[in-house]
Amino acid sequence: MSDVARLLPVIRCLYEAATDAGKWLAFLKELAGCFEAKGAHMVRVHPTERVLSFSALYGFDDFVLRLYGHGGAGLSTAFARFEQHFTELMPHDPRIRLIERFPSRPLSCRMSIPEAELHASKPYKELLERADAEYSLVVSLPEDDGSLIMAGVFRGKQSTFFREHETGLFSELIPHIKQAVALSEHLARLDLSKSVAFEALDQISMGIIIIEQSGRIVHANGTAMLAIDQDDGICVCNGVLKLQSKEEDARLRTAVWNATAPPADATPPAQAIAVSRPSGSEPFPLLVCRLWGNHLRYGLGRLDRPLAAIFITIPGRPHEAPAELLRRLFGLTLAEARVCERLVAGMTVEAAAQNLGMAVDTARVHLKSVFGKTGVGRQAELVAKIMSTPLWLSRRTTLPLRSEPKGI
Repeated sequence: MSDVARLLPVIRCLYEAATDAGKWLAFLKELAGCFEAKGAHMVRVHPTERVLSFSALYGFDDFVLRLYGHGGAGLSTAFARFEQHFTELMPHDPRIRLIERFPSRPLSCRMSIPEAELHASKPYKELLERADAEYSLVVSLPEDDGSLIMAGVFRGKQSTFFREHETGLFSELIPHIKQAVALSEHLARLDLSKSVAFEALDQISMGIIIIEQSGRIVHANGTAMLAIDQDDGICVCNGVLKLQSKEEDARLRTAVWNATAPPADATPPAQAIAVSRPSGSEPFPLLVCRLWGNHLRYGLGRLDRPLAAIFITIPGRPHEAPAELLRRLFGLTLAEARVCERLVAGMTVEAAAQNLGMAVDTARVHLKSVFGKTGVGRQAELVAKIMSTPLWLSRRTTLPLRSEPKGI
């Protein structure tokens, strides 16, 4: 099985979790299996809206109960104690210092931290060794608003450390993790019967269609409309979503019907359809998930009728701006990456500073830091190095302009 094929079940479970908070553990189970790991952990920290923060841990229930279940405590209480202990140990964890240094970049900790340093640390002695979490592959995804996503998979002493090709594979999941978390928070925060919710969905680069059991579209965000407007495998007739292939359209009807049927004890799995395109272009990947009732489990509102969510990816359309790719590739801060993005686009340092709304001296400080991280000494060398990366060449974007600098 190819690396890309290995990720497909993980991505499917991830987007199922985006509309059903009870499925984050199922996602982590699939993630651990994909990377031949014994367990996985995901943490979402949202400092301004704490109800959106959560932590999910898979594969370590026995360890959590053994170490934190004293006094006859159940798993939920034991897990709360584990989370408190984990938070207390974080400042002393060499893995945390490493991923904070290289934000948005997956790191195999054993390839970056000497064994003696890890084993001598307080987190290893009090937590990792007891849990047999010898090898870690982790990533930290900080946002401008101070929120944070952390995700990782772990192997025991009897296994081997995560190698370079596995960190590359993990990297492919990052834009999907960010999209899924953003989607889950939009659905939790907003009432989908309000137009403001639909406007929020338009900010997500994943195509999203909210659909009734009959197939009638309640809302399609901007990216979904781009796919529909191509009239190349997907179309709308009298407000009803249809696929141009009769066989695929029948599968879509069945998937939507199953997703909008009255909830049973178990949420039905998402249904995936590869939508063929008469033009011969790469098929549209399409995923149909349940989206109705109070199964969202956030306690922030109910949807008033059976609905399904359809996710569409437009092949070749980037999930991330070049700044995000540069950030992960070279371990830059977001501000540094945005300055680099504009320099490669042909702006001067002065124009880039004006475009970003920062002082020229601040932009030069960022540029000097970038020189140190990328190992170059001049701006021309930096641009040449960035332009030589296949990630940059394979993606196109339009820079968000604050104003029209003179001479640009």
